[in-house]
Amino acid sequence: MGSQSDLDQGGTFRQYERYWMGPSVGWVTQPQQAVFPITTLVGSPFAISRGINLITINVNASIVINLPSAKASPQSPQAIPGQWVLIPLTIVDIGGFASTNTYTINSFGAELISGLATIRLASNYGAFLLKPILETGGWTLLQ
Repeated sequence: MGSQSDLDQGGTFRQYERYWMGPSVGWVTQPQQAVFPITTLVGSPFAISRGINLITINVNASIVINLPSAKASPQSPQAIPGQWVLIPLTIVDIGGFASTNTYTINSFGAELISGLATIRLASNYGAFLLKPILETGGWTLLQ
């Protein structure tokens, strides 16, 4: 898979959606679904970029995923409005290999995932839905 930064050559299709952030910020354009497929061990540990909202895992090996910071910029939402859009991150085992491998998800720095520094996806075809905590950083595990 190519670079996530170079969208012309990255092989990642992104459909954008406009969100209304209120009269002081206005409309903000964000990817509707930005998929990060993991199908090989090349690149492990995988450093996820901010803006990715779906990680699909289809590899029969143990992997490590490092999440980005969930904390939005300290500037006001008008300065960098895209960081204040609340978009959850879904991590799903689409290959059904999670019970025989270790799929480890690490939080960024001192941030936590529902009080934990690391979580493990252990169920075949299982998934995690993580909601970012924009004000303080970290993630809330929704399921």
